[in-house]
Amino acid sequence: MVVNVTVEPDEEHSESELLAWLNGKLRTRFTDVGQTRSGAPFCQLIDWLFPGSMDIGQVKFQAKEERDFAHNYNLLQGVLRDLGVKKTLPVEELLQGDFQDSLELLLWFKVFFDRNFVGQKYSPVIVRGGQDMMPLLIEGPKASNQLNLSKFKLFQKIGKSDETGDINMDDAEAESLGSFSCSLAMMRFIQKYNPNVPDDFLSQSFCVNVKSVLGEKYPEDLTAVCSQTPYCLYLYPGVSLGDKEGGSVVLLGFFNEKSGLCCVRLLDVLQPTEDSAASELERLEATLKTFKIPVENLSIFYTCTQAPEWNEKLMAGVKAMSPGVVSLCGLDSLAGHACLQGILATGLSDKVQEFISMIASYSACSVTSKHLRELFHVVSKWKNTSTIMTECLLFSRTICRISSLWEALYKYVGNHKGPNAHSQICSYLEDHKLRLLFLFLAYALELLCVFQETLKKGAEVQQILQDASALVKSYAAAFLKPVAVEQYLRKGNESILNNKKNHLPFDLVKVGPQVADYLSQHKEELTAHIDNFHKMTIAFYTALTASVVKSLPLPNSALSTLTALLNPLGRQNVSCKMVAELGSLIGLCQNQKDASQLRDDFLEYQLDVDNEEPCDATASSAEVDWKKFVGKSSIFRKLILSFLALPRVLNVDQVISQVCFCPYVDGHMYKVGDLVWGKNSLHDMWPGRVKEKNSTSYLVKWFGYSVDSEIFNKDLQPFSAFVKCFCASSFADNTIYKNAVFESLKLAAESCSKTFPTKGNDLLAALLDWAFGGFKHSGPGGLAERAATKGIDTASTPPPKKQRSSNKNKQLLKILNQQMVKEVLDNGKNIEDFCLSCGSTEINIIHPLFVGSLCLKCKNNVTETLYRYDDDGYQSYCTVCCAGLEVILCGNHNCCRSFCMDCLNILVGPGTFDRLKDIDPWICYLCEPSNCYGALKPREDWSIRVQEFFANNSAREFEPHRVYPSIPANLRKPIRVLSLFDGIATGYLVLKELGFKVETYVASEIDEDSVAVSMVNHEGKIVHVDDVKSITKAHINEWGPFDLLIGGSPCNDLSIVNPARKGLFEGTGRLFFDYYRLLNMLKPKEDDPRPFFWLFENVVFMANRDKADICRFLECNPVVIDAVKVSPANRARYFWGNLPGMNRPIIASQSDKLSLQDLVCPVLYMNRSMFEIISNSLKQGANDEMFPVTMNGKDDNLWVTELEKIFGFPKHYTDVRNMSRQHRQKVLGKSWSVPVIRHLFAPLKDYFACDNLSTSNIGMC
Repeated sequence: MVVNVTVEPDEEHSESELLAWLNGKLRTRFTDVGQTRSGAPFCQLIDWLFPGSMDIGQVKFQAKEERDFAHNYNLLQGVLRDLGVKKTLPVEELLQGDFQDSLELLLWFKVFFDRNFVGQKYSPVIVRGGQDMMPLLIEGPKASNQLNLSKFKLFQKIGKSDETGDINMDDAEAESLGSFSCSLAMMRFIQKYNPNVPDDFLSQSFCVNVKSVLGEKYPEDLTAVCSQTPYCLYLYPGVSLGDKEGGSVVLLGFFNEKSGLCCVRLLDVLQPTEDSAASELERLEATLKTFKIPVENLSIFYTCTQAPEWNEKLMAGVKAMSPGVVSLCGLDSLAGHACLQGILATGLSDKVQEFISMIASYSACSVTSKHLRELFHVVSKWKNTSTIMTECLLFSRTICRISSLWEALYKYVGNHKGPNAHSQICSYLEDHKLRLLFLFLAYALELLCVFQETLKKGAEVQQILQDASALVKSYAAAFLKPVAVEQYLRKGNESILNNKKNHLPFDLVKVGPQVADYLSQHKEELTAHIDNFHKMTIAFYTALTASVVKSLPLPNSALSTLTALLNPLGRQNVSCKMVAELGSLIGLCQNQKDASQLRDDFLEYQLDVDNEEPCDATASSAEVDWKKFVGKSSIFRKLILSFLALPRVLNVDQVISQVCFCPYVDGHMYKVGDLVWGKNSLHDMWPGRVKEKNSTSYLVKWFGYSVDSEIFNKDLQPFSAFVKCFCASSFADNTIYKNAVFESLKLAAESCSKTFPTKGNDLLAALLDWAFGGFKHSGPGGLAERAATKGIDTASTPPPKKQRSSNKNKQLLKILNQQMVKEVLDNGKNIEDFCLSCGSTEINIIHPLFVGSLCLKCKNNVTETLYRYDDDGYQSYCTVCCAGLEVILCGNHNCCRSFCMDCLNILVGPGTFDRLKDIDPWICYLCEPSNCYGALKPREDWSIRVQEFFANNSAREFEPHRVYPSIPANLRKPIRVLSLFDGIATGYLVLKELGFKVETYVASEIDEDSVAVSMVNHEGKIVHVDDVKSITKAHINEWGPFDLLIGGSPCNDLSIVNPARKGLFEGTGRLFFDYYRLLNMLKPKEDDPRPFFWLFENVVFMANRDKADICRFLECNPVVIDAVKVSPANRARYFWGNLPGMNRPIIASQSDKLSLQDLVCPVLYMNRSMFEIISNSLKQGANDEMFPVTMNGKDDNLWVTELEKIFGFPKHYTDVRNMSRQHRQKVLGKSWSVPVIRHLFAPLKDYFACDNLSTSNIGMC
C-alpha cells in the first residue's frame, strides 16, 4: 500500500547530500540537481518501490532532448496517478531545468522513498540493462555540450545575485596587454571555431578576449617553446571566417614533454593583400619575425592549396628559410602527379584524352542502360590534362568504367550516331591496342586510387607515410627484378629504374589478369604489338614510381627508418647508421662530428631502453612512450622531437579541431568534479567543487551553500593545497565554514577510496590529520595522483604498472570485506552493491559467477586470471576474487575451480577453510549450490553469465556468436578435434598440457616432416588424413562429430612482406575457403545444444582487403595476440573464432620466459632481447649482419633446441628421422606459439572432460 507524504519544513538536506543519496541508490554520477531533469532517475525509483508498476523498457535513460524528457515525465505522472500518489509534477518548470523545482522534487522523492521502502531487493544497473544515466550538461545556444557564459552568476552572494556578467580587470592586467595587438581575422576565427566563447565575443576588447582564449602568456609562451623545441608549421589558406570572408590560418605543432602529448596552437590568421603565392609567403615570413618564432627549429611544414603550383612555391620559400625542413606538401598531389606522369610516359596521352572527350559528347543522348548513363555522366566532367592532377580519382574511375563497359559502349555507339566524329570513335572502340591500354591502366592505377581514398578520408599521417612507402615498393616490384627492387628502396637512385638489365621480362611484368586474358584471346591481332606494349608498361611504371618518390617528404629508406623508430616495437630494427642518415637529411648533422655524436646518443638511448621493461605497442601512443627519453639535451633528442611534431592528420577541419585554446592557465587545469579552493565574496578561500568548465573560467559550487559562482583560474587553488588555504580562525568561529570543510573532506576521502572507521567529531579529526599530512596514501584516483596528472589526457596515458600488494593493503581489503559481509547479513544491504573481491562500493559490473559485483580494478583482474591454470590443471587463483595465497581445490571430477582462504572464511563463515580441508573430496559451491551459506551464493545462470562476461566484442560489426553455457562438471565429455593445416600438432600438445581428455584428434597436413614430428611425439594418437582439399562431407560423417575445428591456412600469399603475393583468391590463399567450407559442414544446427567451437589463425601483416574478405566470410572480426607477451618471439597473429574469452588480455605467468637469455644455454650471451623469427633466417638486422648469440666471444646462431623452447615446445621435439637443422627450423617457423594457444584453449575446460592431475585438495598460489 502506498504511503503518501508531504515534505515538512524541518526536512533540510543540501543539494550535495541529496545527490549523494541518489547516486548511491541508482549507481549514477550526477553532480548537479539540474542533471536529473530527464526524469529517468525518478522513474527508476518508482520501479524499485513498486515492482511491475512501471514499464521500465519505455523509460529513456539516455534522453538528451526535451521531447524525451516530456515522455519520461508523462510516464511517471501516469504511474503515480495509478498508484494513488497525490503528487503533481511541475513538468514545464522541470523541462526547463529550474533549480528550485528540481531540488524540491528530489527532496520529495527521498522522503517518499524512505517512507515506502520495505527492503525491496533491486539492482538498478542490471534493471536498466547496463545503460549509463549520463549527467545532462547545461546547454547553451552555441553547442549542446558547452557552457553558456550568459548563464554564469558572478560572485553570487547569499540571498542576492549579481548577474551583470561584466569581467573587470585590474590595472596590472590591463598594463600587461599594452604591447599586444591582434587582428580582426584572428577574432573571427576564434568566434567561429572555438565553441566555448560567448556570442558577444567580438563586441568586447580584442586583446582581452584573445588573451583569455589563447592564454595569458600568449604569444610569449609560443616563442619560448619554439626556441627550445622543434615544431611543425601549418599554413591553411582560404579558411572560412564567416560572412564570406577567408583568411590564412597559421598554426604551430610541437611535442609537449611535460604532458607527453602533441599540441597544436594558433599563432595568427593572415589576410594577404594579393592573391598570390609570393604574397602569402611574404606575410608568413613577416608573421614569424613579428612573433619571434625562430626558423632554426622549424622541422616540418605543411600547406594545402587548390593550386599545386602554389604549394611548390610556398614549399620552396620555406625551404629557403630552413633548408632542413621536412615538407609534407607533396602528399596531397602525390597520386595526381604520379598518374599524370605515368600517362604521359605511355606516349598515348593525347589519344586517351581525345577518346574520353568523344565519349563525353554522348552525355546529352538518351540511353536506357543505367551503367552507360552513369559512364556518360562521369566523363562529362572531363576537361583536360589538368584534370588528371586535380581529379586523379575521377580519371582513374573513368578509365575503369570505360574498360569494363567497352563492349556495351561499342554496341551503343554502333546503333546511335553521336553529335560528331561518329566514325572516329567507332574506330577507337575497334582498336585492340587502345583497349589493351585501358585494361592495363585500370589495373595499374588501382593502388593509386586506394592511396588517394585513404588520404581523402583523413587518415593519420604516419599511416599515410607507411602507405606511400608501400606504394613505392609495390610499383617497383611490378617491373623490376627483386634485387633491383631492394637496391632502389635502399638507395633511391633513379638510374636503377631506367637500367634495362633490371627490368623483368614481359611475362613477369604485372599487367593484371584482364590484360593477360585479352592478350590470349586476341593473340593474332596483338602479336606484333607485344614488344611495344612491354616497353610502354615499363615506361609507365618507371615514370610513375619516380614521381611517387619525388613527392615523398623523405627518401623511402628514411621513411622506413622513421616508421620503425616511432614504433615502440620497431626500434630494435633501427641501427646507428640509419639514425645518422636520418639526422643528416633533416640538417641536424652538419659534419662528421655531429653524426658521430648522434650515433653515440642513440646507443645511450638503446642502453636505457634495455633497462626498461618490454613495452607494449598497443598500450600507449608513441608520444607517451617517448616521454621517458626526450628529457636529455642531445642531437638525438632533437631528432625525436622533430618527428614527434608530425601532424596526426592533414585535413584542415580535423587539425583546427585539435587546436588547444587556453592550454595553460597559471599551470593548473581543473576538470568537472574536481575539488578546489577558491576566492569568492564569502571568504578569501572556500572549499568548492568544479561544476562546469569554460575556456576562461569555471563555475564552482561552494560547500555549505547552494550557491554557484564563476571563478577565474587565477582565483583557484587545487584542493591538495589544503594547508595553504585552510583558515583556523574561521574553522573555530564559523559553523558554516566548518561544515563546508567537513563535507569537502568526506567527499575527498570517498573519491580516494579512503576509509576511516570513526564517526562524528572523531571522523572530522581523522580527516583533518589526513589533510594536514598531505593526503598521504590517497589510493586510486587520489589527490596526489590527480595533481600529478593535471593537463594530461588520461585517455592517452598508459596504465600504471601493477605493483605487488603489501601486507598492509591486504589487511585493509580483509577489513573492507568483513565490513561488507556485516552490512549484507546484519543490516540487510544488497550484496549486488558491493565488489565481492575487495568490498568496494564503486562497482562496475556484476560478478559473473556469484551474486555480487566487481569494481573496475577487480573486473580487470578477473578478466586476466579467471582462465589461468597451473600445471596441475586447476585454476591458478581463487574463483571468487582471482587472488589468494592458499586455496582449496574442488574434488569433483572435471571441475578445476579453487577457492581461497580469505573468501571462504569471510564470505561463507569463520573457520570454513580449516573445516573444508578435512573433507576429501570436497565439492565446490558451483558444482553443489545447495552447500552454500553465508554471503557467498552462486548465480543460477552463472554458466551463461561467465560466457557473456568474456564475449568477444571485436565482432560488434557482425551478429554476435552463439553463447554456449558452461557444462556441469559431471556431464563433460572428452573433446573431439579436427585440425586443418596441423603442422607439428601444436593444438594436440596444448590440449594435453591443459589436461584435456582427447577422444579424437584428426589432423590434415601435407608436409611429411611435420607429420613425422607429430607421429613420433604423440605415439600415433593423432589420426592423419589427406590434403584438406580432398576432405568431403562423407569423411566428416565418418570421423565426426567434432567439438573443435582449428587451423591456419598458409600465409605466404597473404603476407604483405611477400612482394609476389597472390592474395586470398589465388595460390595458397584459396586454402582459406577449404577451411570455410569445412566450418560450414561442422557447425551444428540452431536447435542442436551441443557446444561447437572453432579457431582460424593467420598473419597480421596482410592486405586490408584480404582481412575484410576473411571477416566477411567468418562473420566476425579478429583479435590480435602477440607471442611477445608470453615469450621472446615477436609473432603477432590474427585469430578469428568463437572460443570464450578470446579478447581477454594475455598475461605472462611466472613460468613464462620473456627474455632469450633465460632460455639459451648458460655459456651463450644474447645480442638481442627478442626476435622476429621466420623460417628462412635467424640472423637479425639489415642485410642479416647481426648474429643473435655470442659463445666464447664468437658469433653464433640459436640452437634448434633453444628455438623449440622459444615456441614453447619441449626440447628435441623436432628431433626426428635425422632431420637437418634447416628442416627443423622450417617446421618450427610454420607452427603456432604454445603459450598463445594455451591462453586461447584454457576456457574450454568449462566444457570438456579433463584428467585429474592433482593428488591434494590444498594448493598454494
